[in-house]
Amino acid sequence: MSDGAAATQAKSGGQPDPLIGRVIADRFRITDLIARGGMGKVYRAEQSPLGRLCAVKILNPNYNGDADPEFHRRFFREASITSQISHPNSVTIFDYGKTDDDVYYMAMEYLEGQTLHHALREAKTFHEERVGRIAQQICRALREAHALEVIHRDLKPANIFLTRHGDDEDFVKVLDFGLVKHLTERPEEQLTQTGLFMGSPKYMAPEQIQGGHVDARTDVYSLGIMMYEMLTGKVPFERPTSVNILMAHVGEPPPAMREVNPNLVCSPAFEELVMRCIAKDPQERWGTMDEVLQAIKRAHNVSMTGQLAAVNISGAYQPLPTSPPPPVRASAPAPAANSSASHTPMGVLRPDSGEIGLLDSQGIYGPAPAPRSKAWIGLGVLVAAVLGGVLGMVAFRVTSGGGSTLTVTPASAVVPVAEPLPAPSAAAATTTTTATAGPPTATVKLTSDPPGASVREDASELCAATPCDVTFKGEAADPGKTHKLVFSKAGFKPETKTMKAHDPPVHVKLTAVRGAAVPVTGGRPPAQPKPTGEAPATPNGFKDIPY
Repeated sequence: MSDGAAATQAKSGGQPDPLIGRVIADRFRITDLIARGGMGKVYRAEQSPLGRLCAVKILNPNYNGDADPEFHRRFFREASITSQISHPNSVTIFDYGKTDDDVYYMAMEYLEGQTLHHALREAKTFHEERVGRIAQQICRALREAHALEVIHRDLKPANIFLTRHGDDEDFVKVLDFGLVKHLTERPEEQLTQTGLFMGSPKYMAPEQIQGGHVDARTDVYSLGIMMYEMLTGKVPFERPTSVNILMAHVGEPPPAMREVNPNLVCSPAFEELVMRCIAKDPQERWGTMDEVLQAIKRAHNVSMTGQLAAVNISGAYQPLPTSPPPPVRASAPAPAANSSASHTPMGVLRPDSGEIGLLDSQGIYGPAPAPRSKAWIGLGVLVAAVLGGVLGMVAFRVTSGGGSTLTVTPASAVVPVAEPLPAPSAAAATTTTTATAGPPTATVKLTSDPPGASVREDASELCAATPCDVTFKGEAADPGKTHKLVFSKAGFKPETKTMKAHDPPVHVKLTAVRGAAVPVTGGRPPAQPKPTGEAPATPNGFKDIPY
């Protein structure tokens, strides 16, 4: 018996697993059990004839289908939709189907690593930079899913897998689209049975709990809860029962992160974007995953502003501490020429005194050592003094035949008379201030109904998605210059708005094009037409149900 089979038998209470050693769909040979859950198991398998290692998810044949009659259909729906998502940060589906003896399977890429849930249990909290890296990858994966008009609805740390990819130890794979919802499906097509609880209470959005409209902002809320937990070590609502947790999501404001974790290390900009993600009202959240992605990038740029850093000769980046500088060590020796790279000093400017000194790799500050030889400077001063003295003592008088006399007065005898400088005029002061402050700028807020419209001027894109702030610089900020902006959004007629850089906020109402599909946006979609009795639309790539 192999080690994997022995471990599998131990997991099953001493009973051998009947699937170990079996070949599924003539291609996938099951080798051992990886994980199990209430609805099925995940096995390690080898795909023939490729010899590729993969993971095979198999539904539990003893699952109570009476409580959830749409269980098998939802399994095929998950496989069908997940197989359409090709983003590197989403798990890849190789194949799915049902065997002749009613074994439902889904073959996917095999991942080595750990879930975000296990990583949090080990580390307790993550620093802001790591949270941002993980969250950006989740945003990119879900941005593609939302473009296909599907919502995950079950984002949680257990469904985020961290694996190694090259030198990246936190390469993200988004798993388990089992509760995916297609935005275009009609109510009678939805696979969530009335009275059957679906989702993870700690990460569910209020509108999902209340059975309201679900869109991309629902996943934004769940992502915000995960970022909150990664930074503080706790979810915002921890209650004894699931019902109490759900009620808190709906009715209680989330506590400030610094109240939950007084030792929080997070920039105010990043803290603000997390709290906006978990706003109760979907209208107050970021509208799309792309907006969250851009907000994370901006927050990281802001958090680096004003920080000092130094680079030693080996090229290693070392940020300076933000605490008050250490006392000057007057007896700091000059660095030896053959000192090791670990003690290579770095020249820095002390903000408190303005003097330049040295900071070694241990953060000890000392004054800059004096140069070893100043002899050439002393020699230059001596020569200049001698020449000046000779010229000051000698006067040349040259007399020409015409009687004119040319007297050369030594430079040391000429004493210039200082004249008072005229007071600068108001125009000069204004010019100087403008030159110091840089080119003039003007910022205008652009909004649209619905949001998510791109804004262009001529061939330049000013805004990827409304609402946004557009800044005009230089000649473009001239109060008299007119700008013609074009608001565009898929499914709507383009609208042109003429404005000036110093105008108040600009708002444009877009008109939907009849019969055009409206993409996922941050706003509420238009009302769906009532069913006409026609057969429900089948999503692209959805395999026929074999029963």
